[in-house]
Amino acid sequence: MTGIPESRRNEVIRRAGARCEYCLLTSRFQVGRFEIDHIHPVSAGGRNSEDNLAFACPVCNGRKLNYFDGLDPETSQKAPLFHPRTQHWHDHFLWSVDTPFLLTGKNSCGTAIIQRLDLNDPDMMRLRSPYAELGYDCTKTDFE
Repeated sequence: MTGIPESRRNEVIRRAGARCEYCLLTSRFQVGRFEIDHIHPVSAGGRNSEDNLAFACPVCNGRKLNYFDGLDPETSQKAPLFHPRTQHWHDHFLWSVDTPFLLTGKNSCGTAIIQRLDLNDPDMMRLRSPYAELGYDCTKTDFE
């Protein structure tokens, strides 16, 4: 991402444990380059400060675009999207016990971002599934 020094990018990656801060996908074993996301989009006044940057996989970054809110499908109301710098992942998301690699939202923030980023589309769930076979715990957040 232009305008972000490599040293800051490396710090964001380190802080995130080299995992997407939205879907928890690890950058290990991935071909595509993960991005530095502006949590509050530059187009809406967001800055390159560390408290506005998150490590994101190409899918999450491409689907989040310049949004900072989404529709909670349970209430049909707008809700702010999960903010990795000010909120804890496990306060908003839960891994399904019945369906491996399916995310559920604990609240409107969680359900809004699951819907906005389509985190449970079949391709995303298939992308997460090989990690279990490798013994990698995709439910663990290294950045908390």
